[in-house]
Amino acid sequence: MRLRRPARTLQAVPVLLVSLLVLVSGCGSSNPLGGGEISGDLKTITVGSADFPESKIIAEIYAQALEANDFQVKRQFGIGSRETYVPAVQDHSIDLIPEYTGNLLQYFDADATATTSDEVLIALFKALPGDLSILSPSLAEDKDTLAVTAETAQRWNLTTIADLAAHSAEVKVGAPSEFQTRQTGLVGLKSRYGLDIAPANFVAISDGGGPATVSALTSGAVTAANIFSTSPAIGQHHLVALEDPENAFLAANVVPLVASQKMSAELKTVLDAVSAALTTADLIALNTAVEGNAGVDPDEAAEKWVADHGFDKPVQK
Repeated sequence: MRLRRPARTLQAVPVLLVSLLVLVSGCGSSNPLGGGEISGDLKTITVGSADFPESKIIAEIYAQALEANDFQVKRQFGIGSRETYVPAVQDHSIDLIPEYTGNLLQYFDADATATTSDEVLIALFKALPGDLSILSPSLAEDKDTLAVTAETAQRWNLTTIADLAAHSAEVKVGAPSEFQTRQTGLVGLKSRYGLDIAPANFVAISDGGGPATVSALTSGAVTAANIFSTSPAIGQHHLVALEDPENAFLAANVVPLVASQKMSAELKTVLDAVSAALTTADLIALNTAVEGNAGVDPDEAAEKWVADHGFDKPVQK
């Protein structure tokens, strides 16, 4: 969607923009969930999630924190891709879903050139349709990375993607097929770092940085792979996510996406507090608990995080 970098501070201007969101009437669009009724009850919220564990965990955190603040919460998890769940928010099948700033920006503006957290957030405000709103983003981030094995990093003395560029002719990259043609993929890596991967050295793997991608990397079938920064596989397999100082990959801060008609001061208070507490390290730990040998369910992992951070009680206003 990746060694860790310190999270960058989101500046005051975008946060001010969050507080100036204008609530407007939503316009419906069709989606496979069939649409829902527009309800004026701001304390009844349907929380959705995409169909991967991290989204389900964050959605459950939102749901449990809202329930502790007397919201009536319904759950609609595992909806699918962005192409399905964004229309679901617009059609009122769901009211709220965890999102990622850079990915959401690309959904609405495929030609966006913003890369840093602040740039992406400002561009996202401009790109969002009026029936959708976002709350304050978290510093927690789950973004694309180009990862190599520790052995490869040591052999070639790799720290950044620029270091890998000198070995372009020897590098095979494993990633989803669209990575080959995207600016936030091989196109951007070539223009920003000079990493030039021949078509024959690109291996399309369609599991979004999942087990097949990790297996290809650790087995030596590919030299580098596109893996998300919060993947437990990075720690479990001692992978090195190469640093990206030129921001070839977009910032991807966790952010609640909300139907504008369901926005309220109380919703914002609760979820802004959750976003302020959530960290990238938390995401890695939560994903490891759910996807690792412990076999913890997303709702159980979320419940522990919520209790540990005091969100099982009402948020102090």
